[in-house]
Amino acid sequence: MGIGGWVDSSGDKYSRMVNNRASRAHFVQQVIGFIEKYGFTGLDLDWEFPSFPHKNSFSTPATASDKNGFSMLLAELSAVFKPRKLHLSAAVSPDSVVVDAAYDVPGLSQHLDWVGLMAYDYHGPWDRKTGHVAPLHHHNGDVSPRFNVDFSINYWLSKGLRKDKLVVGMPMYGKSFTLANPSNNGLNAPTNGPGRGGPVTNAGGTLAFYEICAAVKREHWKTRRESDGSMGPYAFKGDQWVSYDDISDIKKKSELIKAKGLGGGMIWTPDFDDFKNTCGCGRYPLLTALSSTLNGGPAPHVQNCAS
Repeated sequence: MGIGGWVDSSGDKYSRMVNNRASRAHFVQQVIGFIEKYGFTGLDLDWEFPSFPHKNSFSTPATASDKNGFSMLLAELSAVFKPRKLHLSAAVSPDSVVVDAAYDVPGLSQHLDWVGLMAYDYHGPWDRKTGHVAPLHHHNGDVSPRFNVDFSINYWLSKGLRKDKLVVGMPMYGKSFTLANPSNNGLNAPTNGPGRGGPVTNAGGTLAFYEICAAVKREHWKTRRESDGSMGPYAFKGDQWVSYDDISDIKKKSELIKAKGLGGGMIWTPDFDDFKNTCGCGRYPLLTALSSTLNGGPAPHVQNCAS
């Protein structure tokens, strides 16, 4: 089972818990009871993020002791999980600044079975200019050399995480923007805020992959890809603009996982993939690309496929 996430991480409840020994002990006791009652196989912690201010409307101040408190919680959870053969994992930030503030990386490497690197949301409407949601490599137009998947992987490994415990996350969605000037529709173009919500997900600033491929196939959004191969495509029509990963990008990232000997790949989230074959690539084409590259098996269809 998983707890946390962006919204649930607001406020100071996790900070108060990890910084108090009795509260940590109570949390561990309650988690074990819940897992055993309902037959879960383990726990995934998604606290965004220890020792780092939470950037939403419910602003949470940073507490430096969270870093050590979180490490102590993981040690205490691990001590009771391992004898029961339960798995313990955590979703973590790809940003090196957050990594340094939030995580005792050798401690995570020791106590966790795997670490889920949330290697997406490098750029979004908060930047006030267009950018790619999850670039694989740095490109010259980016504001920082650290905002890409390859840098994040290498940084986590350099801080002491065992490579076979690093699981790389990939987005099944795109980050969307409203262009300030529809004629200026490349990377780093000025924007007026998030893109309009999709017809199904209805979430401003985010489009599911099936909504993106349907827009390309049925509404004739134009697509473009940078020539240096550093990132996935982006699509645009009028004042709407979205960046995303397609089948070929998921394959590239999966091949990088294999080449580096990492622990595997994960996705956020399966219901954003094209689970109904809306776009002619087969059902779950992105998940299929990940699985077939890492584990073998049939690859997704690419002929006449709006990916």
